[in-house]
Amino acid sequence: MTERITPQMLDNSTVNTISNDLNQLDQVQQQLSTGYQINQPSDNPVGAAITLSLQGEVSAYSAYHQNITQGVAVVQTEGTSLQQIQQVVQSARELVVQASNGTLNASDMQAAAQQIYQYIGQIKETANTQYDGSYVFSGSAVDTPPWQADPGSPDTFAGNQGTVNYAIGPSTQLAVSANLYSVLGDGVGTGGAFVPSATPGNPGTGGLLATLRTVYSDLQAGNHGALGAQLTNLTTNLNALISLQANVGATQDRLQMADATISSLSATATIELGNVYNTDMAQATVQFSTLQAGYQAALQSTADIIQTSLLNFLQS
Repeated sequence: MTERITPQMLDNSTVNTISNDLNQLDQVQQQLSTGYQINQPSDNPVGAAITLSLQGEVSAYSAYHQNITQGVAVVQTEGTSLQQIQQVVQSARELVVQASNGTLNASDMQAAAQQIYQYIGQIKETANTQYDGSYVFSGSAVDTPPWQADPGSPDTFAGNQGTVNYAIGPSTQLAVSANLYSVLGDGVGTGGAFVPSATPGNPGTGGLLATLRTVYSDLQAGNHGALGAQLTNLTTNLNALISLQANVGATQDRLQMADATISSLSATATIELGNVYNTDMAQATVQFSTLQAGYQAALQSTADIIQTSLLNFLQS
């Protein structure tokens, strides 16, 4: 049996075609007004999925960049503080050299002792440096001042040897904390290289503070002969400090390299996101004009070709 094409069928087909044209015109108009190719997932399901993935990448890269920026600020703060401590140690070393030569009288020895005493307080105060409210030399105990700054207070380290790690890339963590405790120690012993305690919680022996405490005692006692050994200990402490400064510098270099990599990856992901998500305004403008002209022509043609009688209109 052959199906007859009725006027109603022609009308429905024409209306569907015009409706599709109108939908396309509306979609392009949305793209022009919002600036986005995809305004709802149904516009382009595959493109919407890619957009979500790329937006996640760009957001993650932004977080990594913020971490790197803060990490650089932390290690720069550490580097500045270590440089200040190094200058104090060098001044102390010069003073010990003079005193060890036996050229200072008793009064000068006492004055030198007081200068060393002030250096101890200055070093501990610098070691309590903070960045953004966190103590940079306290390990992971960032809310705890690592040493009591008063030179008359004990030199016991109050922080810990945990590390502060920043995420600087996908599956990449970098420790930005510097272990100044390994240089300064707890002020226990006669000085020299720091040796941590084998028992957790107990003070270690040696270190810069122990050396300076011994120097202070020797100067007060006028013990010129003992200062030669402390001069050697100061050199050991200074070398440990310089080594720590080198580690901090290497950490800053790595952060800067990571920042360059993240910036490049972020730029690439942003461009890809723009290609998928953002509207090509020139292309969309031409497409809108074409669709609009076609839609208006379709309306005019339909009005001219299809003359609906009153009977057909009532039957529809």
